[in-house]
Amino acid sequence: MFKAIDSHAHWFSAKVMDEKEFVMASAESWGEEEINADVLSMNKVRPFYLALRNELRALLGENFLEERNRLIKDDPMVYVRMLLEDAGVTAMVVDEGFGRKEMELPVNYKLLFRIERVINDLFNLGFDRAVEVFTETLRQKLREGYSGFKTIIAYRTGLKILCDEGLARKDYSLEDEDWFGRKAKGFRDYLVCLTLEVVKEAKVPVQIHTGAGDRDIKLELSRPSYLTDLVRRYEGKVVLVHSGYPYHRESAWMSYIFPSVYLDVSEFVPFAPLASYNAVREIYEVAPLNKVMFGSDVFNIPETAWLASKLARRALKKVSGEMVELGILNEEERKEMEESFFYRNAEKVYGF
Repeated sequence: MFKAIDSHAHWFSAKVMDEKEFVMASAESWGEEEINADVLSMNKVRPFYLALRNELRALLGENFLEERNRLIKDDPMVYVRMLLEDAGVTAMVVDEGFGRKEMELPVNYKLLFRIERVINDLFNLGFDRAVEVFTETLRQKLREGYSGFKTIIAYRTGLKILCDEGLARKDYSLEDEDWFGRKAKGFRDYLVCLTLEVVKEAKVPVQIHTGAGDRDIKLELSRPSYLTDLVRRYEGKVVLVHSGYPYHRESAWMSYIFPSVYLDVSEFVPFAPLASYNAVREIYEVAPLNKVMFGSDVFNIPETAWLASKLARRALKKVSGEMVELGILNEEERKEMEESFFYRNAEKVYGF
């Protein structure tokens, strides 16, 4: 029986929706209330939504939204369980820093604590006390059962991270602000470095957002290669979320060079359906088989995780088949590659 661990998920729920609500529930662009533009038409013809619509028609029939809503009205948990069972998803790693929990998940899951949730509360404490509170908070989260951490510093001040305590002290007192609060780049950098030390000591992973994201991403500062010096000095488990797509070849090479670096294929699987093949193929030009993990970046609606599994299975079957044809793998190694990608690597990294 096929099984997969979704190594990058967020809270989602199953709600009755009309077409507009459903289209926009999976969109990372501005909402209609946020900008004076026709965002609905754009999102209805995204390759992702076209793929989602056609796959749901195959599963639920031509009037898939009507059938979806009927099933959710009957029992939303049964509907979500049906989707995840059809996708073979048996467990998830949830970054709870985005969205809120509105329903229980019908599969086993691990939680990651997003460090940005506490940073803005540290600026009135003084530098030394702020550092003390931050590190103790991380250790407390591990005692509470969290399986690791996540940082979205790529959305804040970018991935050109310096582990410099002197600069951190200087920037801590700066009052320049952005939409997320105080910039304090040197201080935010330093907290990421402290996080790496905590998780190294605790032997748990840290996810770092790399590459593309939603409309708030600082894309020009999100290249995985900016993290080279950081991972060179680090011996823990660093997961480059989204493999840094569209800079995924950088991430793949880093996973080949540095024992600490792992990748997940979330977001471009499934939000860039052709990349579910093209980018996965390019990642496996060099990435070790024990370094790459399936993930969906599911949020809001469960169908994202369901579609991601389907696209990833097709893509990996095609890529691994090419590798057998070229003599890179034999059939036994092909099976090992597919099992590693879908669940063995995540089992090991996240401690399932």
